[in-house]
Amino acid sequence: MKLRQLLECTIDLSDPITELSAVISTVLASHPDKQVDILHALDEQIGLALAVLETVNTEEEAEV
Repeated sequence: MKLRQLLECTIDLSDPITELSAVISTVLASHPDKQVDILHALDEQIGLALAVLETVNTEEEAEV
């Protein structure tokens, strides 16, 4: 048997920034020694997502 700590979240999609911030804060609080690593990994994932969206937006603007 493997012991796992799980966090289940219900996120109100009408307020995503507040909701996601609360989840991130909760996860960070449970890993005080890994907060910097977690935030760097999130920063990388957010950067990748932004790059994709910006590329799509640029391509759509070029078509207009």
